[in-house]
Amino acid sequence: MKAPFKVQKAVLSILPALLGVGVFTGCCGSPAPAVEYESQNMTPLATEVFTLTNAMRAQGVTCQGVAYPAAPALLEDKTLNAAAQHRADDLAQTDDFTHTPANGKTYAWWLAQVHIKTEFPQFQNDGENLGRTVTNTPQVIVNAWLTSTRGHCEPEFTSTYKDTKTAQWMPGFTRVGVGEAVSVSSGLHYWTMIFAN
Repeated sequence: MKAPFKVQKAVLSILPALLGVGVFTGCCGSPAPAVEYESQNMTPLATEVFTLTNAMRAQGVTCQGVAYPAAPALLEDKTLNAAAQHRADDLAQTDDFTHTPANGKTYAWWLAQVHIKTEFPQFQNDGENLGRTVTNTPQVIVNAWLTSTRGHCEPEFTSTYKDTKTAQWMPGFTRVGVGEAVSVSSGLHYWTMIFAN
């Protein structure tokens, strides 16, 4: 059996329905200046992404040709929701679809803004899936992450992942926040999932 997977920093383009997805894992780094961002619920579309993801986890999935058994459901975390929603809003405002945006507001920056270590003291690891579509259909982005060959599938749908910085196999993520936003300038729909355990 081949090694389950390696999470990579990536951008995948699939046109026309899906313009791109990306994943990145790491730790939240140094704290940013204190700004108050409250925990929040998912939007209806983000909730649908969350529900579809957990339905796939319950069935077991095949990622990059490797079959994985069913995985426990991800738990919604309102602090991660806040970080994911702010990240999606920022992507939609800038149309800078990358894990390392020019303005420096990475998902790790947003995690620091929402005080993740205060809200979730046992926090150890985190990761991000990004998506950009021309539609606002949750099934499109979930399918894109599921069929990705660039490390999006495993952290979202399975109970193990390989850290990009340490190359160590880690227990899968247990918590998630989901965000989504539409760019006023391009009309593209941005999706974010921020994972933690």
